[in-house]
Amino acid sequence: MRDVPLDRASFVSLWVETLFYGAYTILFAICIYILFYKKGKNVPLNKPMIATTIALFTMSTIHIILDCVRGLQAFFNPSMSPLEYYAQIWDPLSIFKQALYATNNIVADGLVVYRCYIVWGHRLSIVVPSIIMLIATSVCGYLAVYNFSQVHPGDNVFASNIAEWGTALFSLSLATNLIVTTLIASRIWWIGRQASSTLGRRHAVKYTNAMAIIIESGAIYSASLMTLLILYCQQTNAQYIVYDALAQIMGIVPTLIVVRVGLGVSTQDITTYGTTGRLGNTQSSGRTFALPMRFRQNTDMEATTYELESRVTTTTLDKLSELEHGRSK
Repeated sequence: MRDVPLDRASFVSLWVETLFYGAYTILFAICIYILFYKKGKNVPLNKPMIATTIALFTMSTIHIILDCVRGLQAFFNPSMSPLEYYAQIWDPLSIFKQALYATNNIVADGLVVYRCYIVWGHRLSIVVPSIIMLIATSVCGYLAVYNFSQVHPGDNVFASNIAEWGTALFSLSLATNLIVTTLIASRIWWIGRQASSTLGRRHAVKYTNAMAIIIESGAIYSASLMTLLILYCQQTNAQYIVYDALAQIMGIVPTLIVVRVGLGVSTQDITTYGTTGRLGNTQSSGRTFALPMRFRQNTDMEATTYELESRVTTTTLDKLSELEHGRSK
């Protein structure tokens, strides 16, 4: 099969990335509004979320600016053709672009791991494997960037010293997102199940919606990354189109989660705040269950707001009775 010419693939990738950046800009503005102005009265600013959201958008903006600059230099350069220009992958702007992508990827994956850590009630043991994979992704990404500066004239992005680290980068990032998304979704499902058995199915709807948002948003990035990995392994220039689009998608996905939660579901940043609530039949089991989230429930057209906040405890009712009996003495 005849491959897509490099200059045409680069032109199409610039056009596609511009479309994604336009959508990202709108989502970013809505996200900032939600994080600053639509939070609960007693809910503090979520500084980690705000910082990473701004960082992702900033890097995505720089990425599209770099691509526009390179496009102008490629198509309005009388000294060389666009094909010759884009073939020079050792160009400083090209290397900086690859470094920016690697950094953006690390921040995006790190945010997903952080969300998993919060949702699982700050249990470090749950995210240790994901953190190790994140570190490995970072190493592979920057080694691939370094090898861009070591290529010889005539080499391309499929050169062996780049391909081995690039393939590892995409594979590890894909695996990390699949694992972490599954962990987050399963945790929300479990919490929803506990809420349903205690408060009724009506109160568990928000958890079902939250789980759907996490899975759908994660599927967007995972599908895009899977497509890139397949195209890159096939050594086709069409991978440039997905590669540049991913520079925006990796920022769009976490931003989209905040926007969908803020506008479409009556939960307040479900994966960010650590709160616990008591669930289950305490008369029979005497236990409490950790709910690592803060949520607000607006029931249909009602303005009722439910805030569940308590401290985690494993004290049984029998022990509480003994303490009370001791005090009475």
